[in-house]
Amino acid sequence: MTEDGGVDGPVKPGRLAWDHLQATQLITRYAQGIDRRDWAQVRSCFSDDAVAEGSRTTAPIEEYLEVLRPGVEYYPTTMHFMGNQIVELDGDTAQVETYATAYHWKGEPAGADHPENLVVGVRYHDTLARRGDGWIITRRSVSPDWRTGPYPQT
Repeated sequence: MTEDGGVDGPVKPGRLAWDHLQATQLITRYAQGIDRRDWAQVRSCFSDDAVAEGSRTTAPIEEYLEVLRPGVEYYPTTMHFMGNQIVELDGDTAQVETYATAYHWKGEPAGADHPENLVVGVRYHDTLARRGDGWIITRRSVSPDWRTGPYPQT
């Protein structure tokens, strides 16, 4: 391993498993931050120069999160379930595709019927970079596959 945390030769299987785990946990930490409304945690998942392309906008990460936040906070409760993941490691970069189902509950208690409840099936396409001993998202693209319910008018 180089001084900056990069890989400078053959990678041991244990390192590959560790990198795979770190990459998948990064995506899970993002979902946890969204659902807890912990915007510092969400922001920590992205590099300073990250760009995100979502259903509402494509922008540098700061602007993207400014647009995303009111749409998320419109709902009293959300739950992002991160499902199947494909992680392709290539030295100090990785490509991760994550299938997700995101529940947005306007009804209270969560799960109660409400005409504005929203459930979406999406795929996150993330480019990651190694930073020290961990990983960070440098580019995100969100592909909406399906939804039930209306998007919020925020």
